[in-house]
Amino acid sequence: MQQFERSSTEMKRVQMSMNWMRVGVATSLAVLLSGMSGGALAVPTADPPRPMPSGAELPVTLGERISISTDAGVSGDASNGVRVVSPAFVSDGTLRMDDRLLTAVVTVSCTAAPGSYEVRFGSPVGDENVSKIDRLWGSVRVAPVEAAEREACERRVADLPPVSQEERWPEDSGWPATPWDVRRVRAGERMTASDGFALASDGEVTLSSPAFTRSVVMRGAKLVSAVVQIRCDAQPGLYEVRWNERGKSAKIWARYRVVDTAAPGCQDPAVAPQASAVRRSAPWLLGGAAALTAAGAAGYVFLRRRKASR
Repeated sequence: MQQFERSSTEMKRVQMSMNWMRVGVATSLAVLLSGMSGGALAVPTADPPRPMPSGAELPVTLGERISISTDAGVSGDASNGVRVVSPAFVSDGTLRMDDRLLTAVVTVSCTAAPGSYEVRFGSPVGDENVSKIDRLWGSVRVAPVEAAEREACERRVADLPPVSQEERWPEDSGWPATPWDVRRVRAGERMTASDGFALASDGEVTLSSPAFTRSVVMRGAKLVSAVVQIRCDAQPGLYEVRWNERGKSAKIWARYRVVDTAAPGCQDPAVAPQASAVRRSAPWLLGGAAALTAAGAAGYVFLRRRKASR
């Protein structure tokens, strides 16, 4: 009995020791991860861009991201695709539709010298000779920094995620307004794709995408369109739509984002055979029928001759 009690006591001591070991390991790991802000196990995070009001001089730090937003349609100098330029930026920004706003995101260069820099709107890439846009938005002021800070800035900028090219146009506008007009749709739902620029005629273009239930032909007297349906098993993510025009190379024409799985009971429509496929198979069917008919006739003649010879 005493031996049993000693064994039980020893087991409890071992269990308590194991529990304390687990607590110690967990605490040490938490401290280690919290101190490794730039380590391999740390998850890099990016602060949201700081808004820059119109007409302001905004103090900025090297490597900082700022956003420029303006109401869409208020001025002809502010439209989708207009560039936001400044010698203080790593590269030009682009105004992109964000519902009823136009927004551009830019990054302050790590090599920008101290001083004030103008921020201006410029013509979209490729349209410099069509519409000359040169509008002052505001300015940014870069403060003096040490060389070590510039080196740290380079590392921070290298870890920043790329600026999104996705545009969010109002729901009442036709889709796609541009190739980056990314509409949000649920698996199993339908969308209408319209060619708002009269790029093709009736029946000349087929649209295809990995999440479509089938490829569709665009139809219409003046502006062609087609209703597309998303597969019930389509997974959330960004998808491209290819424009396949007769006699021309295919191109990426639109994009959409599946944001949720299909509703319960979703079923994809049965895919009917295309008329062209039926026409292609018709000669084979006719040839096979003709061969069977000829074989039957030959067999009938052979049997008649054999009966006559008897």
